[in-house]
Amino acid sequence: MNPDKDYIESLLPRYCDSNVTDEERRMVVEWMNASEENKRIAKQINLIYLASHAIKVRRDIDTDKALNRVKGKMIVHRKRKYWEWAQRAAAVLFIPLLAATLLLSLRPEAESMPEVTARLMEVGTSPGMTGSFVLPDGTKVYLNSETKLTYPNYFDGETREVTLSGEAYFEVAKDAEHRFIVHTPHHSQIEVLGTSFNVEAYENDEEITTTLVEGRVNFYYNNRETQTKQLVSLQPNEKLVYQCDSHEVDLRPTSCLAETAWKDGKIVFRNTTLRDGLKTLAKRYNVEFIIKNPKGLDDPFTGTFTNQRLERILQYFSISSHIRWRYVDGGDINETKSKIEIY
Repeated sequence: MNPDKDYIESLLPRYCDSNVTDEERRMVVEWMNASEENKRIAKQINLIYLASHAIKVRRDIDTDKALNRVKGKMIVHRKRKYWEWAQRAAAVLFIPLLAATLLLSLRPEAESMPEVTARLMEVGTSPGMTGSFVLPDGTKVYLNSETKLTYPNYFDGETREVTLSGEAYFEVAKDAEHRFIVHTPHHSQIEVLGTSFNVEAYENDEEITTTLVEGRVNFYYNNRETQTKQLVSLQPNEKLVYQCDSHEVDLRPTSCLAETAWKDGKIVFRNTTLRDGLKTLAKRYNVEFIIKNPKGLDDPFTGTFTNQRLERILQYFSISSHIRWRYVDGGDINETKSKIEIY
């Protein structure tokens, strides 16, 4: 089926709420991958969706009581910023919403705080989409494809804690008295005070990476033999790679450009192996690569791409690593990802 534009637009609101069938989800994903214009529109709507839901969340909060509890951390001008977002969002409400989902669930806090009920928030991006928003403390977060971030609607206590599954870039608001902690899969976490860093921590991946742009980051993980918490400190322009199964840690220098370019809509390879390059493309374009011939997977590749179609990038890979590729039919109508065979 080749759905027309009107039909896709009728699907987008339900796709945004994850209330579509597998076949409908596949149609929307194929529409996004059909052209850069479709993808550009989807990204713009994604930002509007995140902003409009952020407004709704804050309208549900008893602002005065929350301000008293957090000692003025959530300042008034931030409310004005969200209202400005609301005005911009209202002007384009006829555009179907797409890409990210924001799920709210109640989480009662300690009985000593009856006057304020904190809420646990979850914000996420759909396959092939990115987005950004601001946490209650002013920390800006960029979310890569298929990423979920859980956080409270306000930070109280000695630490500011969030939970990440996926990839995100954080610009942490400085607060010397309250550490910022990112909990990641496989019993690991990252602690900072005020800094900029990237974290890639997908639930099903075999490794977790942290790249520090500025400031200082502490990475904690469990020692395999002693089951005690281990600490590795990062300096700016360093990248940490943690192997989840073996609990091995590799710390290496980096320019940070390749690791953080995604938040600006770019793909940057710097002596990147074809294997890692395909992993990046799979996430960016929501496809699955089937490796039939491993030859050339460790060949390095350097290049920068902005708004390039996937087929164009694969052509460069074919030239540099002498690979061949083709789209294949997975045989399952419910599959939401296109399959590309490397042979």
